[in-house]
Amino acid sequence: MLQLLANNPWLALCALVAGVIVACTAIVFIYDYLRQTRQADIDAALKHDMLNRGMSAADIKTVLEASTDGEAARMALHQQVRVGLGKFQVEVGGGNGPTATAESQPARG
Repeated sequence: MLQLLANNPWLALCALVAGVIVACTAIVFIYDYLRQTRQADIDAALKHDMLNRGMSAADIKTVLEASTDGEAARMALHQQVRVGLGKFQVEVGGGNGPTATAESQPARG
């Protein structure tokens, strides 16, 4: 094994890079799993608290729909959002689907 690394020192670097990639990927998946689990716990506690206060199922549904993130609300309302870098802009949302547009501005110089 040491002879192999002595003859090919780049193998150690490749193994290190592969190890870092695997570790980072594992951290991302573990963090996402823990975040989703915590969010589910928070949602369950919120629903339990609302039931203890005597709220109806329709009231609970209204509260949960109002607390969704802004992107989901914009997509539900079919509003367009323009994102991009520089002259290249992409409109996301709306009835026609995503379209790429390039703003035509005169060159300054």
